[in-house]
Amino acid sequence: MPLSKRIQRAVIAMTRTTRLSLGFVVVGLLLASAVSATAQPIFPSSNAALRLGLSEAFASAEARNLQLAAARRNLGLAQADITAAGAVPNPQLAVSYGFGPVFSDNGEPQQVSLAQTLQLGGKRQARLDLADTQYRLAVLELNASRFEIRGRVRRAYAELAAAEATARSLDAQGSLADRLVETARARVEAGAAPRSELLQAQLVRAQLQPQRVQAEGRIENARAQLATQLGDGPEQQVELTDEGLFQLSAEKTELVPRPNTPLPSLESLTERAYERRPELQAALQQIEVARRQLRLAQALRTPDLQVGAAYLFTTARSAPLASGFALSFGVTLPIFYNQTGEVTRAEAAIDQSSARVTALRQSVTTSVRVAYRSLVVAQSNVSRYRSELLPASENVLDLARQGYQLGKAPLSSVILAQQADQQIRSAYLDAVVAYQNAYADLEVAVGEPLDF
Repeated sequence: MPLSKRIQRAVIAMTRTTRLSLGFVVVGLLLASAVSATAQPIFPSSNAALRLGLSEAFASAEARNLQLAAARRNLGLAQADITAAGAVPNPQLAVSYGFGPVFSDNGEPQQVSLAQTLQLGGKRQARLDLADTQYRLAVLELNASRFEIRGRVRRAYAELAAAEATARSLDAQGSLADRLVETARARVEAGAAPRSELLQAQLVRAQLQPQRVQAEGRIENARAQLATQLGDGPEQQVELTDEGLFQLSAEKTELVPRPNTPLPSLESLTERAYERRPELQAALQQIEVARRQLRLAQALRTPDLQVGAAYLFTTARSAPLASGFALSFGVTLPIFYNQTGEVTRAEAAIDQSSARVTALRQSVTTSVRVAYRSLVVAQSNVSRYRSELLPASENVLDLARQGYQLGKAPLSSVILAQQADQQIRSAYLDAVVAYQNAYADLEVAVGEPLDF
């Protein structure tokens, strides 16, 4: 039957009260027709090659994350600097042969000499100490990068879990909408309700379509982000095995602790952050690097000693052959420059690094406090949703649906109850994401994995 005649019959069947819903009816029929014409699965089955929990995700990123692999190469560079710092200057071998009367008249003297520079003032040890502290700094910076990537993996994992939970929630809402359509159809066919109610129910179901498409896009984006953090290409499919609160589970998982888990004290977490925060440890190590640079600059003020030994001999047959040995000693006189710039720069670097440590300690205190308070609030919100709002919303929805089936409640009450339930479930998932993010922020602020 043409769509225009279907609309016309529906309008004739409406009472005076329902005539106000003409625009609503038209939109409902158009959307219902569009849905029926394009009915197809919204979420195709996944051909995932990876099924992993959060621990496996951390391990995969540790082994294959490209940024972390690049950061590890700094250790090789720092190790090479240690080798270079411990190098001893090579000796110099020299051979001289003279020409001209001054040489021929004196039996053509020749010379073979060997010279060696002796580093004084502890220069070699100062270079080794500096290279060693720089290597330690590279290790701390690598740990900081490793922990930063761990935080990214946790967030990407949680985002994918949230996206999939949203899709499941929309699927559940779609099932409820299907049941509402069937209930409305039965009431219309029984003459207990106007046809407009069926159209309204179909419109409610059709409104879920764009949300489900959007949810599918969110899943794909989240998978790409997680796969990238794991060291794979964005096309890699990933399936999660640890979704915890996103599935309304009360079991403890690695993703986040249970909402009723007691938290450590703020003071204890702050002290742990002072000891463990990678950036703070790196800043403290930078002070040590600057001190070693100062020690090297001071050592370079001591002139090196050049020691040489030479063997001299004549080769002309016109004169008696002669030979002998000579020793030589030399030093560089620090008349024009004596490492003043290097010493001044190292002293300034110590002051700068010390000031940075002070600023970082203040920043650590603030970040731990902010993340801790956010976690307390998020934990409270998740607990309230689980203990009060979600059960109450489900109960209201059941009562509204039963009332409509029995003809004791209008369709609008069911629609409003379903919309409210969807909003509450969506808000719950947002609260879980906020809980997860606050937990991740607290881990970053403390500077080590948390387990409580």
